[in-house]
Amino acid sequence: MKTRILKILARMDGITLVRTRFLSHIFALFVSLPGRLTFLNMARYGVCSEKTYRTHFEASFDFFEFNRQLINQTCSRHRILAADCSFVPKSGKHTPNLGNFWNGGVSKSMPGLEISELALVDVEKNTAFHLECLQTPGDLPDTESRIDFYVKQIVDRAAELKKLADYIVYDGAAAKKKFVDEIADSTELDLISKLRKDANVRYLYTGPRKPGPGRPQCYDGKMDCQNPDLSRFETCYEDTQITIFTAIVNSPSLKRNLRIAYVQDKHSDGYVILFSTDVNLDGLLIYQYYKARFQIEFLFRDGKQHTGLTHCQARSENKLAFHFNASLTSVSLAKAEFYAENAGRDIPFSMRNIQIRAANRLFLDHIFSTLSLDPKSKEIAMCYQELVDFGTIAA
Repeated sequence: MKTRILKILARMDGITLVRTRFLSHIFALFVSLPGRLTFLNMARYGVCSEKTYRTHFEASFDFFEFNRQLINQTCSRHRILAADCSFVPKSGKHTPNLGNFWNGGVSKSMPGLEISELALVDVEKNTAFHLECLQTPGDLPDTESRIDFYVKQIVDRAAELKKLADYIVYDGAAAKKKFVDEIADSTELDLISKLRKDANVRYLYTGPRKPGPGRPQCYDGKMDCQNPDLSRFETCYEDTQITIFTAIVNSPSLKRNLRIAYVQDKHSDGYVILFSTDVNLDGLLIYQYYKARFQIEFLFRDGKQHTGLTHCQARSENKLAFHFNASLTSVSLAKAEFYAENAGRDIPFSMRNIQIRAANRLFLDHIFSTLSLDPKSKEIAMCYQELVDFGTIAA
């Protein structure tokens, strides 16, 4: 992992030798450190003092550029962008950006922090890689909403994002005119999201023009979302579980035509209406891309369970931002190493196994260094890998 980190940092401008050594150390430490990732614990297991960790966390770092280069080295060309938010429990009167945010784990708003995440999903590998996360402001002016903040994060990075992928996928919160218009007007990206089950959409009129003066007929009635007229749709996919119908419709609330993928469950009355602002996109791809978006949730899960995403005890906005991004970047680095080592092998990615091996290696190397033992000696080399794998879960 350190070799990969050093190669990427060497291509970035303005990174000093001291900073390079620290970053290569901290990313590996985030994966291997047992227990909570606090500054005190970093000093116990790492090579720097607590003050040094605090000082480096305060300094800025271009995580987006670092992760962009990592993605270009690792991912296939079949990719999409994904964006979502995650709740981070935090308290304290002096913590910046504290507010009430939605906590999906308990399905209610709670006081704490929220990070707004940009990620890239490799569709072929079916996994997400971190790009950049920002803290959602706790208080916004009366003239702004959190939707404005979420879409601004995408617009500000629009040129760089377009070089990575053509489509950005967001959950149903993006099905608002303000969000859709900003993506369509201020970026070259196409949006994929989900409509409400009772969405107001209209069929397009495709018949001949009626004789006489007046504007040509554009629409041909409102769509009943529970019982749509399937003769107006094309069937683009069907299996034992679902059927996907697709058509171009008009949304009065969004004031634009959309390509929708109407996903119908064969074993119940359930259905989902997905849409894309690219009316030429295949309906099956809309479904596949929206389904792949969920990989961003596994990125959050691995960060929270294994790389200390929620462990930072700092009260500085810069330190918090560095910690959140370093945690998720460490997960991406672990994935990059895993896929490089297991190319062509059907082995599922397990962040837990990677963390166990990294922690075992950290502990073993400390023992060998303290006892002045050579880990490459014949006696140790025979059992070293067995000791590194101790406690891992069989795939």
